[in-house]
Amino acid sequence: MHKLFVSPEDIRDNTVTVTGNDVEHLHALRVKEGDDIKISDGVALNYDAVVKEVRKNSVSFELIKSYEFENEPKIDITVYCALLKGGSNEDVIKQAVELGANKIVFFSSSNCIAEKREKGEKYAKTARQAAMQAGRDRIPEVVSGVTFAEMIDGLAAADISAFFHEKADLPLYDVILTKKDPRSAAFAVGPEGGFSDKEAEIAIQKGIPVVSLGKRILRAVTAPLCALSVLTSVYDR
Repeated sequence: MHKLFVSPEDIRDNTVTVTGNDVEHLHALRVKEGDDIKISDGVALNYDAVVKEVRKNSVSFELIKSYEFENEPKIDITVYCALLKGGSNEDVIKQAVELGANKIVFFSSSNCIAEKREKGEKYAKTARQAAMQAGRDRIPEVVSGVTFAEMIDGLAAADISAFFHEKADLPLYDVILTKKDPRSAAFAVGPEGGFSDKEAEIAIQKGIPVVSLGKRILRAVTAPLCALSVLTSVYDR
């Protein structure tokens, strides 16, 4: 079942009305009065709801029962992804949201060949749609325009961090085993051309583990999904 996201201030007397793009989505799903649906306030509560009224430009719901979030990862996971070309950034967002990332950050790297254009609104819409489809309890944040230095600082602040480099030998799982009950994890994947040796050295100097994702070379859009799968398989149980 798809999930809708509303703002807590829009909930009044156990009812809520949605408009805009969400209405188009609901019409595409052919919802009708009496249908059940899940709603999240994006902050702390989920709701079981029933469609109360369907109009051309709005859909109203009656909220039946509220309960705390139950579909979010047990640790806060941030994906740092170098800017990719074409529509690959949107692909990373969609799949990272499905796999449990709490935040996706796009940054510049020396081997990036993608244009550095701000697409904040488009990225936020992509994350919202993916969260609805995946049944997430909150919409992951997407940030763009971050520098390499800012990304490194973000990695260093996490309980578990990893900088993926094709020349590394250290397995991700070995890094995971060094931390007991972490509250946050963050990792960085490079662009289509990978990270440079100089960039890997900067990570090492900051105390960030330079890590391998296996013997095979992964595509830039595949690497974050592989890392997320490992992290969630360990901590999202």
